[in-house]
Amino acid sequence: MSKILITGGAGFIGTHLADRLSQTKSNKIVLFDSFRRDSLKYASHLANHPQIEVVNGDVLNAELVAAAMEGVDTVIHLAAIAGVSSYYSEPLNTLRINIIGTTNVLEQASKAGVKSFIYFSTSEIYGPNALWVDEKTPCAIGSSSELRWVYATSKLAGENFCLRSAEKHGFSCTVIRPFNIYGPGQVGEGAISNFCRAVADGKPLIIHGDGSAIRAWCYISDLVDAVIAVMDRPSTSCRTFNIGNPREVETTLGLARRIVNLSKNTELEFHEGVASEVRGRIPVIEAARQSLSFEPKVDLDEGLKHTIAWFSKHAKS
Repeated sequence: MSKILITGGAGFIGTHLADRLSQTKSNKIVLFDSFRRDSLKYASHLANHPQIEVVNGDVLNAELVAAAMEGVDTVIHLAAIAGVSSYYSEPLNTLRINIIGTTNVLEQASKAGVKSFIYFSTSEIYGPNALWVDEKTPCAIGSSSELRWVYATSKLAGENFCLRSAEKHGFSCTVIRPFNIYGPGQVGEGAISNFCRAVADGKPLIIHGDGSAIRAWCYISDLVDAVIAVMDRPSTSCRTFNIGNPREVETTLGLARRIVNLSKNTELEFHEGVASEVRGRIPVIEAARQSLSFEPKVDLDEGLKHTIAWFSKHAKS
């Protein structure tokens, strides 16, 4: 039997991971979350699953983290403050939870004798112009005078804490840098979730600026495939992997138009652009292809259909 702790386990990515991992009957899964974002309420089959334990807790509380860590073999550390609006409204909280919370989880993992640790970082660490970046591309966080970059700063610090802790305490650690993940259950911010929520509410799709910012869009099941591949390969220790879908590249405006075509009776509305906008974000994923046999399977239109359908069913105001 393997016991897996997922911090931030009630969130979008955490619930999808729990769903996949619980399909292996020998796995026991602990979902540790403060329920700031609650995707679990839309997945009652997980909340009541015999292999899943749900713990309400904050990663800043070392005692609660230690209790949840008991008997754990693998930690998947997702817990973090994310979302652009949070960077501006609560920058200090973003730094505290993402850095101090991560060090708490690492300290308790080392005390508990955890064997492997997977840390979720972000493509934000590549800065405002992240086109065709690989894992060796220098990090390019924007100015510290701009609140936009507190999240990227905290996540890059977390990468270093995780890798250095693993080296010191002798456990396996892998860093994942996800690029624009989307799909059903994404209750937080994001271009696709924002657009799909607007569709469900019968509201126009709001585009800030001219919509020319470009992204590579990766469906949630492909990200889950990558995490499972990491868990199955001890050789990924002390490695960092970009995970995304460079074949599914689209501008914000093009994305909105696709959603209009798929959902019908939806209008576009243009607003003033936002400060410190990230103009482009596309990953090179050769390292994941070679080491994880990772290949994204879900194309953008197919993923959008699933996501629009989920929001239309669950997320109406």
